[in-house]
Amino acid sequence: MGEQPHDLEANQSLHALHATHLQPIQTLLSRDLQPFCTLIHQTIAGINHEGETNVTSTSSASNLRDIRAGIQLCETEIEAAVTQVQRPIFVVFEDEEQSSFAGIGVVLRVSRQDSHRVQQRSGELVTVFRASRASGVWFSTPTIDSLGAKWKALRRSYEEAEAALVLVLTSAFQSHFHGFLATLVHHIAELDVLVGFALVSHKHKFVKAAVWDPQTADSGQEQRCGLRLLNVFDPFKENAAISTGNSGKASDGLTIQLSYHEGKTFLLLDGDGEAGEPSILKLLGRVVMLNQLGCFVPCQEATPPVFDAIHLRTGAFDQQLYGYSTFMTEMQEMRRIFATMTPASLVLIEDLCRGTSTTEGLALALSMCLHLMETKTMTCFSSQWRELTDQLAQQQATVTPMREGEVRQAQNLPTRTAASFEKLMTDCDLPPDLIDLIRQELQQ
Repeated sequence: MGEQPHDLEANQSLHALHATHLQPIQTLLSRDLQPFCTLIHQTIAGINHEGETNVTSTSSASNLRDIRAGIQLCETEIEAAVTQVQRPIFVVFEDEEQSSFAGIGVVLRVSRQDSHRVQQRSGELVTVFRASRASGVWFSTPTIDSLGAKWKALRRSYEEAEAALVLVLTSAFQSHFHGFLATLVHHIAELDVLVGFALVSHKHKFVKAAVWDPQTADSGQEQRCGLRLLNVFDPFKENAAISTGNSGKASDGLTIQLSYHEGKTFLLLDGDGEAGEPSILKLLGRVVMLNQLGCFVPCQEATPPVFDAIHLRTGAFDQQLYGYSTFMTEMQEMRRIFATMTPASLVLIEDLCRGTSTTEGLALALSMCLHLMETKTMTCFSSQWRELTDQLAQQQATVTPMREGEVRQAQNLPTRTAASFEKLMTDCDLPPDLIDLIRQELQQ
């Protein structure tokens, strides 16, 4: 039996993943990483073992070996000189528990008076006496001091040779391996993102979108393509029911459909917080963003276009630092959107012109929305302003979300009932007498 279409598509996807991400990593590791590791091992071997050579850093490694041998010889001479000084000191001060080898000299934990007595009775063998230290009194000789100066000079030379070797390795790294590691990091980062996408998509039962690119689509595809999201769900909503049974159909049955060909490019949402439709604007933005990033999307079926930009205007705030009011800030944001958007962009707007008078605000918001319709830029607009949404609902370009197979015209945008409004006031925990007053005003 031949492979099923689903299995064939999965195998093709795995082959593409291996060819674009795994194979380049394997090639980099075998071609470039192994020589770099070999260089490090050869350098270490050249330092630790006499006769080992390294093409890149032979002289540096040889210099380190010579200096280290000189340090070891100097330390042996210092130890012999200190041992020679200890003998006459111990004749005078026989308590060996009070003495210790200080690297370059002998330290006695004695008083200053006893230290003078030790120096006087030790004769010419102890000719240098240093001041008291926290650990005791330090005795030395010119020979020990000379060897100590030689040892310190060798240590400085060794540190300089180490720095020179590090510079050689760094230069070799920059010239041969820096580009390789940068490419390797890039491939691993991409693979890490894809793994994250795969885990989230598998957990929440995302689907692969049938992406439509208007720049590459032929005329037949253009007739039937736009943005279509069937049974969208919010995977990040707490306690959200993601799917039912094996059909993968989202429980809320939310469908969003816009069309370039039919001129239906304006998605109108009721901004009533109780209805939850402001979250549809955010959900649409998440779906489009995930698709733009190359991830599967939380839908039963998705056919989004390739957007060149996503423009978002939401919230209400001022900018006191620049002297901008809330209304001026909104206008600045819309100015930037109008200046940079194209018909291939997606515009997401949560309410407009709430910071000015009703008449002027309604005229401005309606004009901006009509301009978005005329430019045929896909737009999702959410507003609680009933006068505005009623006028926008009459426009030919306006569509609304559909739920569970519902077919609804934009002109039939539902209005809030008095009962639902009273429930909203009750949920806001307003005083009962105030709610009664509101009810009376509504009845009038």
